[in-house]
Amino acid sequence: MKVEFINPFIETITNILNTMAKMTCAHGQPYLKEDAYPLGEVTSVIALQGDAVTGSLAISFASSTIIGITSAMLGEEVNELNDSCTSLAGELANMLSGGARKLLWERGFSFEMATPTLQQGPSLIEHAQPCPVVVIPFDSKYGAFFIEVALQPKLQRASLPI
Repeated sequence: MKVEFINPFIETITNILNTMAKMTCAHGQPYLKEDAYPLGEVTSVIALQGDAVTGSLAISFASSTIIGITSAMLGEEVNELNDSCTSLAGELANMLSGGARKLLWERGFSFEMATPTLQQGPSLIEHAQPCPVVVIPFDSKYGAFFIEVALQPKLQRASLPI
C-alpha cells in the first residue's frame, strides 16, 4: 500500500484528537497485520468504495484508551466501558473516514463510505476486501489504539479492439 493512502489517516486522527479531546498521540511504524483478530477491545470498521480502490478501515481501542478519550471529549469522568464509549468509537471511525476521504479527494482519489459496524471483544475483524491490512499503531496518554487500512486497487477492464 502506498504511503499516500496511509498519511491521510495519520493526519486526520491526530487532528481529531487534538481538536476534540485536547490530546496528542504519536504513531509508530506501520506494519502488515498477520491475522484478523482485533488489536483492542472496542473496534469500529467502515467500508470504503472508490474509483480506483476499494476496501475498509478499522480503528481499535484498548478499553482504557476509549474510556479516557470519551472522558476527555465529553468533559466528564467515565470510569468504565459503556455505551458512550462504544458510540464514540463509531463516531471516531466516521470522522476518521470523512477526514481521510477529504484529504485523499484533494489528491485526486474519490471514496464513498458505509455506516460503521461496532464490535467488542475478540470477534474477528472482517475487512471489505481480502487484501493485505496495514496497521498504524498509536500511543496516547490514555493508552494504545490502532488504525487498520485495507485498500485494494480495482482491476481496470482492458478495452478490446473492435
